[in-house]
Amino acid sequence: MQIKRFRGADMQETLAKVKKDLGGDAVILSTRKVRGGVGAFGLFGKPMLEVTAARDLDDGSEEGSALLANLQNLRGRIGKGRAAAGGEPGESELVRQFLVQNRSDTHSLIAPLHEDIQELRGMLQLVGESQRHQLQDEASLQQIRRDLTDLRQMMQTMSAHAAGLREADLPENLLVLYQQLVFNGLEEKFARRLVEESQKTIPANQIDDFAYVKIFVARMLMKIVKVTGGIQPEPHRQKIFGLVGPTGVGKTTTVAKLASEQLLKHRRNVALITVDTFRIAAVEQLKVYAKIMGVPITVVSSKAELRMAIGNFGQADVIFIDTGGRSQRDDLQMSEIRHLLADEREIEVTLTLSATTKDSDLAEITRRFGEIPLSSVVFTKLDESTLFGPIFNHAIRFKLPISYLTTGQKVPEDLETATKERLVDLLLNISGE
Repeated sequence: MQIKRFRGADMQETLAKVKKDLGGDAVILSTRKVRGGVGAFGLFGKPMLEVTAARDLDDGSEEGSALLANLQNLRGRIGKGRAAAGGEPGESELVRQFLVQNRSDTHSLIAPLHEDIQELRGMLQLVGESQRHQLQDEASLQQIRRDLTDLRQMMQTMSAHAAGLREADLPENLLVLYQQLVFNGLEEKFARRLVEESQKTIPANQIDDFAYVKIFVARMLMKIVKVTGGIQPEPHRQKIFGLVGPTGVGKTTTVAKLASEQLLKHRRNVALITVDTFRIAAVEQLKVYAKIMGVPITVVSSKAELRMAIGNFGQADVIFIDTGGRSQRDDLQMSEIRHLLADEREIEVTLTLSATTKDSDLAEITRRFGEIPLSSVVFTKLDESTLFGPIFNHAIRFKLPISYLTTGQKVPEDLETATKERLVDLLLNISGE
C-alpha cells in the first residue's frame, strides 16, 4: 500500500496530481485545508488543499495481514451498526437514518470511526515503508480496497449530511466545484443551491466534461453578481461620488486612485472634497495627491459647507468626496455620516470594504451604512486576501453592484474596474493564475 500527500490550490488540481502519480484506482483517505510553506511554519502562506491518497500495491508482509485483520474487525463494527438500524439499506442510507434518529449520538458514532481511520493510516504507513512483495491472496487486496472505500464514503456522507448536502447526490464534477467554492469562502447554502441548480440544467451528455461544467457554473455566478462598469459619464451632468466605510479600508487612497483614473485615463475635470476632520494625516495625504494631480481640493466640516463646495466646483465633470472612517457600531458616528449624505440625492454613495474583512462583519457593516442609502461597493486589498467567496456572499445578500477593485497601494496602478469575468475568476481560478 503506497500512501502520499498531495497539495494544490483547489480540489481539481489536487485530484489531477493524485491521478497522475497514483493512477485512477487511488483511494482518497482524507482532505484538509493547510497553509503553504511561505514564512515561518507556513503561517503566511496561501491556504491550500491537502489530499492524502493511497494506492494498493502487492505486498505479502505481516503488516498487510495485520491490516486485513483490523479491517475485518472494523467491518464487524459497521455490520453491528447496520443491524441496529434495521433492514438492509446501503451504507450511505444507513448513515443518514442513524443521524436522523440519533442526532445526539452523532459524535459518538463518528469518533470511533476517526480512531479507526487513524489506526489504519498508521498501519498503511508501515506497509508502505516495508519491502513490497507479491500479495499471495488477491482476495485480501480487493477486500482492503472495498473496506477503505466504504470508510471514505461513510465519512464523506456524514460530513456532507451535517452541511445539508449528500455528496452521493452530486456528480463528481459538481462535487469538486462545490468543495472548491466552499473552500474559497462561499457560504455553504449558496454553494449548494448553485450546484443543485446546475445539476438540473446541465445536459446529461455534458455532466462528465469538467471544463463544460466549470464554465456553466461560472456563467451562473456571473448572473448573480452585478457590476457598474466603472464611472459612466452622462452628457451635461456632473457626477458626484461619496466614499464611506469603516476605518482602515483604504478610502483616502482609493479616492486618489479614482481621481487619477478619471483625470489621466478619461481626461475629465476632477475636484476633491474631504470631510475627514478627525484624521489630520488623511486630509494632508489627500492634499498631497491633489497637488501632484493638479486638481482642486477643499475641506468641509458640515452639511452647509459640503453643499457650498459642490456649488463652487460646478465646472468639474467628477467630484469625489472622501469621508472619515466610521465604526458601524458607533451610533453617534453613524448618525453624523447619515446627516451629511442621506438627503443629498445627487451624491452616489459608494461603500468601501476590505476583501480581508470576515463575512459576518461585511454583513453588519453594510446593514448599518445601508441606511444612507448606497449605490455601489468598492472592494479594496484584494492583494491581501486569499478567500474571495465573501465578495459573492455579499453580492447575493445585498445585491449591490461592485464598481471597482483595488489590488495594492500604488496610485493609480492598483485600481481596476470590476467585471463579472474577473470576479468569477477570483472564485473559480479559471485563468489558472
